[in-house]
Amino acid sequence: MKNSLKERWPFALLSFFILITAALPFLKVYNLAQANTFFFGGMLALVCSMTLLVKNQLVILPFYMLSYSFTLYYYFPFSRSFGFSWFSVFVQKMLVTYPKMISGEINYLPDFFALAIILFLLILLNVLLIRYERWLLGTLLLIGYLLMLAVFNRLNLGLHVILITSFAILFYGLKHTPNWLAKQVKLKLFLLSSTALFLIAVGSYFFPVLFPQSQIFLITQTASIRDYVNQQGIYQKIEGYGSDSLATAGFSENDAQLGGPLSDDQSVLFTAKQTSEHYWRVETKNYYTGKGWKNTSEIVTVAAEHPLILSTNLEYQGTLAAETSITLTFNAPKDYLPYPYGTISLPINELGQVEQIKDKQRINLTSKPKSIQFTWQKPTFTQESLGQVPYQISLDEQNSQIPLTTPNRIKELAISITENQVTLYDKVKAVERYLKQEGGYRYSKTDTPFTPQNEDYVDHFLFESKVGYCDNFSSAMTILLRSIGISSRWAKGFSPGELTRSENTGYQEYTIKNSDAHSWPEVYFEGYGWIPFEPTPSFVNEVSQATATTTSSTEKTLESSAETTVSSETKNRTEATSSNSEPVTKKNTQDSVSSPWLPVLRNMAIGLLIILLAVGSFFLKKYFFLLRFSLALKLHPKQFAKAYSLLLRKAEHILPRQPDEPLTSYAQRLEHAYVQFHGSFIQLTELYEQNLYGDVKAKKVDYAGLLKHTAGLLTRLK
Repeated sequence: MKNSLKERWPFALLSFFILITAALPFLKVYNLAQANTFFFGGMLALVCSMTLLVKNQLVILPFYMLSYSFTLYYYFPFSRSFGFSWFSVFVQKMLVTYPKMISGEINYLPDFFALAIILFLLILLNVLLIRYERWLLGTLLLIGYLLMLAVFNRLNLGLHVILITSFAILFYGLKHTPNWLAKQVKLKLFLLSSTALFLIAVGSYFFPVLFPQSQIFLITQTASIRDYVNQQGIYQKIEGYGSDSLATAGFSENDAQLGGPLSDDQSVLFTAKQTSEHYWRVETKNYYTGKGWKNTSEIVTVAAEHPLILSTNLEYQGTLAAETSITLTFNAPKDYLPYPYGTISLPINELGQVEQIKDKQRINLTSKPKSIQFTWQKPTFTQESLGQVPYQISLDEQNSQIPLTTPNRIKELAISITENQVTLYDKVKAVERYLKQEGGYRYSKTDTPFTPQNEDYVDHFLFESKVGYCDNFSSAMTILLRSIGISSRWAKGFSPGELTRSENTGYQEYTIKNSDAHSWPEVYFEGYGWIPFEPTPSFVNEVSQATATTTSSTEKTLESSAETTVSSETKNRTEATSSNSEPVTKKNTQDSVSSPWLPVLRNMAIGLLIILLAVGSFFLKKYFFLLRFSLALKLHPKQFAKAYSLLLRKAEHILPRQPDEPLTSYAQRLEHAYVQFHGSFIQLTELYEQNLYGDVKAKKVDYAGLLKHTAGLLTRLK
């Protein structure tokens, strides 16, 4: 017993470190650390100690149950004394909560429910690690759990993963240290390994800080994978079950705080039946705050004329393309009208009250119709005609405004980009080309950082992060142009969407989703009006040379449409955390809430079952040998040599046999290392050699009991 404890106590200590390292983030996430972290650590240490010391199942199982129940009581007493009354209340709450989670009435995992699950798994893993020394399965399960905890709660648990991995490596090293080594040598190896792992762990943790380029390289190389995952809506699903701080793609009303990562929302907003694709403008904003955009004036007027004629290019006197109709069908009623660049005729007598906000070029449909049809004509000017407009400093203060706090290096950059260009069009295209191709900027929804509190949004993007999506690129182009006196403003709406159906009549159906929300800059050209440009990589909004329009043939080439951000509501947070702080309502009805939770809870149940099966398999794995050996004895009761060979192979897994080592020497060494054999393996070895070399046939009465006894001992060893 004493020898067994001396051999196993390091495993128990390492197991405790592994389990407590995994448990601490859980306590923090559920705000249970405030109660008493030392109590939880002490309870876990006691459980690990009892697992090491007590092997009697009649003693240890009740102890586990008592420890489990008392820990739950300590954190959730429910105003009861510890006993059956508290236990009945706890079970009742569990039984009441579970159906509510299934039905969607509760769309989160309550703290007492989560603690009950995690505590059960920790006790189970404690047995797996200490009693059965299954370090690999236990470590993988805990690291997987930490990774999920990090993803769902926006935590940095890199240090915890490094520590658990280091403890697991030490565990492996101890388990495979030869028993014949002297104790002092074992101690030196342990200390040396611990020191080396400590240095490696510290180095791994601080390496990205000391060498940030390595982290940038890793982020860059994995960007395509994360973008694909985002496009599949996986981040959005995670967002539905985890922390609410990540913004999702969609159209919002509040753009005062831009920045931060996005998850794609693939829900359909509306469909459009039309003859060609184009951008959909909803509104423009002209006042840059240093953090985002707003309008200085938003005077609402009720449209009275019928039909209501709207033009994005009031000054344009050239020819227009043939009139065509556009039919919009909204998946859910919207109060804004997405419309293309050009001239549209809106039948307001069929729509009820229509409001117009001229300062932001927005049309509000107060009746929120499910569908709407209007006519559209696009202008037909060319790039050459735009190239004739001269560059001159704008006198339009409203659309050339930049904050006084804007860093001067933005203007210096704009001058360096455009100094070799003469015309207005060439200067605008130079800035667009720099952001899109030449400046070394990277498009990513998932990697875009939040802007530090004391920094300018555009300046941080241009000179610090150089990573962003449409809001970053469009805002940067607008401010760069304004810094050299060019009238420009920020527009938002949607990119063309996805072609979903074509008709023989020439009409096509496009589907526009939340993920198609987009922003871009508009530049004022005298005689033509406001012309859109596209600095965001993977998006095209160029003016065609032959039949250019203000929207032109918009193409989305590489990725799904970018997005004007919409922040999800956050708990206990007062400042906005992304491009648009207007929250997208996640799911308001019971059905929409329950729909994501049903598969999640089902998957949780399946996952828990798989874990239990895996743990159970590892618990029973060592008995597979005993089962196989017993079966071999029943089938071949007189084949002693074959039975001994099975025992020998099993023993060599426990204590490796040296090359050319005689069987008798190996048997003596094995019994010296494991005194519990009491000579049984030596006796079997002698019988085997007599049977093999001495022509003395072993009798069943001599070996049957020894074989079973030795097989049982080997099974308990590993």
